[in-house]
Amino acid sequence: MDGPSTSSGTDAPTAAAVAGNPTSINNEASVIPRESLDTTVQSTSQPKQQPSSASVAAAGAGADGEASSPPLSKSQLKKRNRWQKAQEIKQRRKEQSREVKRLKALKDGRDLDAERHQQALNEQDGSGWAIREEKWRKLMQKAHIDTSFRVCFDCAFEDQMTYKETNSLSLQLRYTYAKNRRSSMPVYIDVCGLRVGCKTREHLENVDGFPERWVERAFRCHEGGIEEVYGHSSTIGIDGNVGSDRQSIECNNTSNHAMVKKESDHGAARPNLPLNHKFVYLTGDSPNTLTTLDDNTTYIIGGIVDRNRLKFAAIERAAAINDKIPSLNIQTARLPLDEHINFKGSTRILTCNHVFEILQRYRENGYKDWRGSIMAVLPGRKELEERRDDENEGTVNTTTGDEKQGGSTDNTTKNPTN
Repeated sequence: MDGPSTSSGTDAPTAAAVAGNPTSINNEASVIPRESLDTTVQSTSQPKQQPSSASVAAAGAGADGEASSPPLSKSQLKKRNRWQKAQEIKQRRKEQSREVKRLKALKDGRDLDAERHQQALNEQDGSGWAIREEKWRKLMQKAHIDTSFRVCFDCAFEDQMTYKETNSLSLQLRYTYAKNRRSSMPVYIDVCGLRVGCKTREHLENVDGFPERWVERAFRCHEGGIEEVYGHSSTIGIDGNVGSDRQSIECNNTSNHAMVKKESDHGAARPNLPLNHKFVYLTGDSPNTLTTLDDNTTYIIGGIVDRNRLKFAAIERAAAINDKIPSLNIQTARLPLDEHINFKGSTRILTCNHVFEILQRYRENGYKDWRGSIMAVLPGRKELEERRDDENEGTVNTTTGDEKQGGSTDNTTKNPTN
C-alpha cells in the first residue's frame, strides 16, 4: 500500500494533513529526515532558563490586554498604603467601640446576647416597629411638637452648586434628620425645592427608607419651593388647626406613601400652620440679630454649600419670595454668634445641620442660654471662647416686640465631613 505523498520541500507533516487524517501522523513521522530529529533532541535536552520578572510582567500584560493594570507609581503606592492604614484604624475603632459598649452593658447588668435575640424576634413578628412607633408618639406628645416652631430648608440654590457641594448638602440633611429623630425635643422639618431628578434628592434616595419612612419622623420633603408650599394664603391659618401634622404622621404606612406621592399637587403634603404664622430667613448677612425663638414661626435655613462664594444669596432669595408673594412677609435675621462667642479668627461659616442644632439646643435649654447652645454644637477645632457679659454691652443689634426673628450665620457651608 502506497504511503501518503509529501512535497519535496516539507520535512514535517502539514497541518491540513494532520487535521484531515489524525491516524496518519505515525506514517508521516517515518519520512522525517534524521537531521531534523537530531536537532529536536538537542533542543529539548537543554536546561530551561527561568524567565525574568520583566518578561513575566510583559507576558502578563500581553495575555490580559487591557484587563491588566499598569504598575503603580510611588505616589499611588503611598496613597494606597495610607488608605489601607485608615481602614485598619477605622476597623480598630469599631472594635474598641463594641468593647466599650460590651463592658458598659456588663457593668449595668445587661445581657447583650439576650437583647440581640429578643431584637431578632421583634423584627420577625413586627412588634419592634410597633414599639418604636409608640415610643415616638409619646415623645412628640411630651415635646409639644405641635406648638413648637418649625424649620424649613430651602433647596433652591442647587443650580449654583457643584456636584460635590450637592453631596455635602445631602449629608447635612441626613445629619439634621438623625439629630431631630434622636432629640428629646423634636420639631417639624420641611425641605422645599427637593424636586425629583435633582442631584441632592438623588443622593438622599440612596438612603434606605427615604422619603417614606422619614415622613413618620416629622421630616417632609416637597418638590415645590417655598412659594408653592407656603405661598397659598388660603391654606395658612384657615381654622388654626394645630396638631393636624402629627395626626397625619400617626396614620398607617399606606396613607404615608400616598401622602408622599401626592406631593406634586402640593395638597396633603403642605403643612398645616396656625393663625398669624410668621417666616424668618436665617442668614449671616442680615442686619437683625436673633434674641429668642418664637413658637409661631418657621425658621428657614438656606440649603447653600458654596464655600462663601455666593454673597447675600439668602437675602436676595427672601426678597424675591416677598416680591412674588407679599403675604408671606419673610423677615431675615442671624444668630447672635459674635454677641456670645469669641471666634479668635476662626470662620463663622456654619453647616446647615449646625444651624439647626443650635436652634434645637436652645429649645432644649428652655429658650435661654444662647452661649451654651452655640458652644455645645460648634466643633471643638474652632477653638472658641465664651464672651463675658461686659464684653457684649453696646454691641447687640436686636429685634424687639413682635419682630422676633430667627437667624444663623451665612449658610454658605463647609462639608461636615471635613
